[in-house]
Amino acid sequence: MMIQLVFSLITYLNLFFLCFFVVKKLDLFHLFYGSLQLAIVLFFVYLILFLKWINKMVDILTNRIFDSFSRFSPKENHQTESLTTISHLKRFSKEQQFRKRHSFKDDIKDRESQLFDIKEHVAEVEIPPSRPLMGLSCNYCTSLSRESLVNKTTEKLALNNILDHTPSLHNNGFLQRTFSHLNQVYQLRKFDYPQVAEVVLNDDRLKQAIEKTALQQFQDSDRNDDDFYQELLKNNQKRANKLLYGMRSTLSDFILRFTSWVLYKLLPCFISCVGAHPGQINMLKEAGKTNLPLIFLPLHRSHLDYILISFILLNNNVRSPLVAAGDNLRIPFFGSLLRGLGAFFIKRRIDPIMGRKDHLYKAVLHTYMNECLRAGHNVEFFLEGGRTRTGKPCMPKYGILSVIVEAFMDGTIDDALLVPVSVNYEKLVDGNFVREQLGQPKEMETFGAAMRAIWHVLNSDFGMIRIDFNQPFSLKELVKTFNASKKLPANGLKMLKSNPSTTSLYGTDVVSDEHKTLVESISKHIIYDCAKSTSVMSTNALAFLLLSKHREGATVKQLVVDLDLLREELHQSRKDLGFTGDSFDIINYSAELLGPGLIRKEKVNGEDTIKPIAILPNVIELSYYSNTLVTHFALESIVAIAVSVVATAAGTVSHVELIDTVLDLCSIFQYEFIVCKPCQNLEHIVIGCIDDLNVRHRIFVEQEQDSERVARSKRIAKRFDDEDDIDEAETEKPYILSDEKTAVERLKFLRVLLMPLLEAYAVTAFSLDKLVGKSLLESELVNDILSEIQLQVSAGAVIYEESVSVDSIKNALKLYQKWDVLECHTEKKLRLYSLKENQDNTESVKSLYQRVHKYRQSPN
Repeated sequence: MMIQLVFSLITYLNLFFLCFFVVKKLDLFHLFYGSLQLAIVLFFVYLILFLKWINKMVDILTNRIFDSFSRFSPKENHQTESLTTISHLKRFSKEQQFRKRHSFKDDIKDRESQLFDIKEHVAEVEIPPSRPLMGLSCNYCTSLSRESLVNKTTEKLALNNILDHTPSLHNNGFLQRTFSHLNQVYQLRKFDYPQVAEVVLNDDRLKQAIEKTALQQFQDSDRNDDDFYQELLKNNQKRANKLLYGMRSTLSDFILRFTSWVLYKLLPCFISCVGAHPGQINMLKEAGKTNLPLIFLPLHRSHLDYILISFILLNNNVRSPLVAAGDNLRIPFFGSLLRGLGAFFIKRRIDPIMGRKDHLYKAVLHTYMNECLRAGHNVEFFLEGGRTRTGKPCMPKYGILSVIVEAFMDGTIDDALLVPVSVNYEKLVDGNFVREQLGQPKEMETFGAAMRAIWHVLNSDFGMIRIDFNQPFSLKELVKTFNASKKLPANGLKMLKSNPSTTSLYGTDVVSDEHKTLVESISKHIIYDCAKSTSVMSTNALAFLLLSKHREGATVKQLVVDLDLLREELHQSRKDLGFTGDSFDIINYSAELLGPGLIRKEKVNGEDTIKPIAILPNVIELSYYSNTLVTHFALESIVAIAVSVVATAAGTVSHVELIDTVLDLCSIFQYEFIVCKPCQNLEHIVIGCIDDLNVRHRIFVEQEQDSERVARSKRIAKRFDDEDDIDEAETEKPYILSDEKTAVERLKFLRVLLMPLLEAYAVTAFSLDKLVGKSLLESELVNDILSEIQLQVSAGAVIYEESVSVDSIKNALKLYQKWDVLECHTEKKLRLYSLKENQDNTESVKSLYQRVHKYRQSPN
């Protein structure tokens, strides 16, 4: 403890001198306020470290007491409950000494033999397997960007643990090595983070918005005197000022460095490793030299996402970004700390009626972001909006990206480099979202809840975190490619369109109508890229195997075989793994990490068996980890379901019918998965997936080749197709399903993956009968559907209990709304659902139910 106190004193002195150098750039108020924040943070950091030190000392003392007891306990006489006599203790002690003496001699012999073997034989050098470099930019959309920033040695680099900072002996003295983390943050490159609030308040766009709002309020009122108009102008000026200062970031280099030092101390308390590819980091460093703003677009899984990203960028001398955060995070102390780390706070939802009229808020946000980009700031925001509740990537929200695109279109910035980011956790730090998936309201963030969560996190083990930064690519090049593709009908772009959110900034006309399709295409491309580059963690693999293949449990040996096959398949598809080592160890490790609430370990017939807790509510959390791989196999699963539906009793499958069925299923799952990039033709991707399944798993039997005469006849028939009205489908050969065990099991395995979603969609359609002749609030309708799914689970009509999911139900309602079956009215933040006038009958609901339910039926 004395040594720690001395280190703490030196640390405080360093911080004092660091504060002294920045005092010239800070006014007294900000200096006092910042010092108070730092003092509070330091107090909590040392309190936490002190409490953890006490816990550690208690564990050490307890272990030593038990070791002393076991050393003198007469185990061979089975007298472990009490120490009987002195003679027994003496006899036991002599026996222990005798065993130690002999074991010591045996250890010496083994060591000498090993040394002899080492001298005589050169040990073989094991070369680690090459790791695929994830996240290279699209070869079609951004071919020029793909060729830049990457060198041939990038793929050969091994992962780095960001937390493992060990200074070398060269050029580092005793103090630098002793205070390595303090020395690390001190030597970081200093960036200038200019404040733009004053520039925003003087911008013409904001002044026009103030005048427009005041004029609208003046026209809506009964008064018409000039004094009242001037009062409205003054009030709107005050509101704009309040909105701006409530929104703005106060990003500080000093706060960033100090927080980095704190994270070096705290992260190892609950995280074993933060893995990042050095090749990806090098690409970011090179991109930073272009002086173009970097737009970081990560998938959102945890509140730790943006903290880790800023931590990694800072410690690799890349300018830290401004981070768009929801205004729900403006809680005491933590809100101020996040603001100092770069967060600027925006409304999570804008009222679809009042939001369209709130020109002032839109102008403040739009102007603030434009000025930040013009000032050279990097920006980070989450395209998904909130955190994913299911483990699958969410459909994008277009608000903030539309502002970036508009800034490029109107010339505010010459170009920007978009950087998709994937973050994955072996165990989610934020806990689980089971309560929300079961229909309970989201708990609001508070100071007390944040402190309890931090204490829980610091006393838990969350394993490893993996962060993948995709290759930065040019927004200018991407826009040019998408604009050119509109003029190329031969390209045949076929993509599933989705309606924009009416509660996001996109739905409130921040971006012009002509650019909405462009923003949507860019957003979906980025979400697709992030999903493809997400590394698979050990817990993802185990949860996936248990829910898809071994819901009733399996021996560890069976799981080892299946995990080896899965690893090989993922390696062939160039999907990176966030784990290495023997599959046996990986299974035991991930089962321990998931814990007894999700995984049950027991012995059956003398063999170690692992069984998932596949019942509510545990299965919802387990499916969260599994869904990372479900996303990877989504299109193959859709093909497998389509094959089972269109196959005839004779085992034949029509090619045209199969393609149409797959496209219909893709339409059903359009709010769950993005199965292809916007620059790709969906039909071509489906055909490629079918061919790939056939090559790798032989799901179809090879047909005999046509004779030359038959082939010639078919060519002639196709040539005169228009004249003789010969259907091309009649001349093609149908697929013939293979009856081999491996092919049958493969199709069965793939069908299972999306069955929970199909069940949720089917029961949602079935429950719309409640809307015949009446309307229901969204909360009431969702709860009724949840109750119906749970009822059918109890009756055995629904097999997969993870079908009980609020997210799946809401996505199904969006789909049926797009199919013009439902309509939704929003008033005072309440959503009211009803059936369309021409669909407001039981027969229409039954027809909708059958359209989805047919895919749940057993294969022929």
